[in-house]
Amino acid sequence: MNGSLNVRPIRIAVAVSHPIQHFAPWHREIAKIKDVDLRVFFCCDWGVASYLDPDFGVPVCWDTPLLEGYPYEFLPTARRPRRLSFWQLDNPSVEKALERFSPDVVQVFGYAHRTDWRVSSWTRRQRKPLLLFSDSNVRAAKPGWKRLLKAVVVTRFYSRVDGALFVGDNNRAYHRHYGLPDERLFPGAYPIGRSQLLAAVPDRERTRRRLREELRIPADAFVVMFCGKYSPRKSPLDLVAAAHTAFQNAVPVWALLVGEGCERSAIEEYCRRNGVRNAVLTGFVNQGRLPEYYVAADALAVTSVYDPHPLVVTEGACLGLPAIVSDRVGCIGANDTARPGVSALVYPWGNRERLKDAMVSLYQDRALYERISAAVLQISETQDAPVVAQQLVNAVGALHSMGPRSRGVA
Repeated sequence: MNGSLNVRPIRIAVAVSHPIQHFAPWHREIAKIKDVDLRVFFCCDWGVASYLDPDFGVPVCWDTPLLEGYPYEFLPTARRPRRLSFWQLDNPSVEKALERFSPDVVQVFGYAHRTDWRVSSWTRRQRKPLLLFSDSNVRAAKPGWKRLLKAVVVTRFYSRVDGALFVGDNNRAYHRHYGLPDERLFPGAYPIGRSQLLAAVPDRERTRRRLREELRIPADAFVVMFCGKYSPRKSPLDLVAAAHTAFQNAVPVWALLVGEGCERSAIEEYCRRNGVRNAVLTGFVNQGRLPEYYVAADALAVTSVYDPHPLVVTEGACLGLPAIVSDRVGCIGANDTARPGVSALVYPWGNRERLKDAMVSLYQDRALYERISAAVLQISETQDAPVVAQQLVNAVGALHSMGPRSRGVA
């Protein structure tokens, strides 16, 4: 960026559904960068005000600061949304808000809400570049008719997009699939507040001992942690079943399920029916205490049938946790967070025997564990919010110089 007093800061508008705990540190770091004028426009107040998360099934109000350190506006809505669905997240005033701010580049997080399309219409009319940040990827397994319908909608939206940050190999392939040329694809990452996460557990060993005592997990257990919603898509029961098999074979593997959701009763019934003694279901854990659970664990498991780019892989990496991920997860790739055999072990989704083998391998092969742990720590440094903030500003600068793409009718 040009530091001359005669050149005004580049103005970046960000339109996002609601204050998101993972993005707040990113927004703060962007706002710190010299010659940047940032404004974040929120479609609703979920997260700041309590809301009923339909997947967790419990009221959620995050306990970490979501609005500190950067300029923002809440856009008026006709009524507070009950779900973050297309029609419920509609802010007709977004175009006037953008007009007042007069951004040089606008960044959105996708096409899933009516407001995203309003923003894209405004940028198209005003000839302002539209920058996309998403975790969509080419690994999604959907029925044929859904793929066809999605292709029509996504192609139309991408005709309005001028550039994108890619967060990994599969995400980059997705952007290319929908027509964005390489010169308009910019390196990015799914941001984490690495320094805040590490600062939350200054004495890791003490925290680890205390929490394991609270959860009644043996000190010498090898704990594999699931973090997220107990939902069919996340397949948490696979972890419990695989850990149970390992435990029956005299391997001290424990499953630690941090989260909540509709699959709880099925998991609890499985545990009762099979006499499972090495699984703990914590219930919902707020963001402020989550680092304690990472340090109590030895590895992470992402067992999803589909998961675009699970942030828990990167958060766990900050604390050196190797990841075991199903082959349906979108962050797998040689240049992504889950690098097979380097920072993660990959198994075929639904194959509980292979999942069990991966857990046992990490427990029994200390050299393998330490090698992967060292690799994930290195990768986590590239995902930190200050790094990703600079990547976004670099992308904005390049896109501002390029200008919008020539577009057809959309």
